[in-house]
Parts: sequence; structure tokens; C-alpha cells
Amino acid sequence: MKKIYFAIIAIFCLSLPACGREGLILSEFPDEISMQDTTEEKNESAADASYFDAKNKGFVHICGAVENEGIYEFSEGERLFELIEKAGGFDEEADRAAVNLATKVKDGEQIRIPFIGEELSIEDEKLININKADIGKLCEIPGIGEKRAADIINYREENGGFKDIEELKNVTGIKDATFNKIKPYVCVK
Repeated sequence: MKKIYFAIIAIFCLSLPACGREGLILSEFPDEISMQDTTEEKNESAADASYFDAKNKGFVHICGAVENEGIYEFSEGERLFELIEKAGGFDEEADRAAVNLATKVKDGEQIRIPFIGEELSIEDEKLININKADIGKLCEIPGIGEKRAADIINYREENGGFKDIEELKNVTGIKDATFNKIKPYVCVK
């Protein structure tokens, strides 16, 4: 009687569209039922997800002008704007233009969102050397996206590097306002 009951359940579930991705698989023992994926695509995505969860997670401390300061878990490739959303969004007094929201978040870092009028203190080792930085590093500079980062690299290659940071004004698209915004974050070494 149990074998017939399990067979009916298996046939019924396999015939339903909602069960098309998963089916009941009867084991050798009629008292045991196990769910098994019936598609390779789902198996591959599950394997990818377990690898991703195990290896590409990190933690970041976000503080300053956000609603909920604290330590947040993130996934590889996550951007600062996503982290700020996790922290409840910007505080009313946040200086939104002072940070590059497209920056990829890195494990173990502290990110301070400044309040309007607050000067961020940046230590010399945190300054980005515009003569050596790649596109990814240049994109960490507030106000610099991929296009402008590529322009900086092109200028650097065509002119043998930057002699001082003021020379950034010669890069296409970087005028006084943009330069004043990025100069606290860059150096020439």
C-alpha cells in the first residue's frame, strides 16, 4: 500500500507545472522520500551559490552620516550605495557628494560618510597615487567614474605621468570644481 501511495505522489508532483523543476525521488526504502533537483541548471547555480557564500563575503564598518552605523556583511562586488541602503540610508545632514557611491566595498574597511561641512581626514597612505593607480583604484576617488579614470590613465601614458596633482586639470572633463573635490584624495609619487 505504501509503494502505491508514494508512486501516486511522485507521478502527481511530476505532472504539475510548479513541480517541473523539482521532483520527488523514491529511494529503495518506501518510507523515505527525498527531494532532488531535476535540472542541471539549478544544480550548477546551487554549487555556485555555496561557493560564493563561503568565499566571497566580508564585513565593513560604516559610520558617520548614515541612519544606522554599524558593521554590515556584504557580498563580493557590492557597491557603497548598496551598503548605505543596508545602513538605513543617508542621514539628513550627509554630504552625499563627498563619497563615491559606486566604489566597490572591501572586507575589513571602515567607511565614514561625512556630514555637510565635515572634512574627511585622509592619511597619506590612503591617498591614491594618480601615477600608478589602475581604473578600479581611480574610481574610488569621489567624483571619478570609469570614463574619467580612463581619461586620467590616457593622459598619464601620453605625457609620461603627472608631475603634480594640479596637472589633473589638463585631463578632459576635470575642471576646477571637480579638481577641488578630488584633490584631498590624490597624490603624485
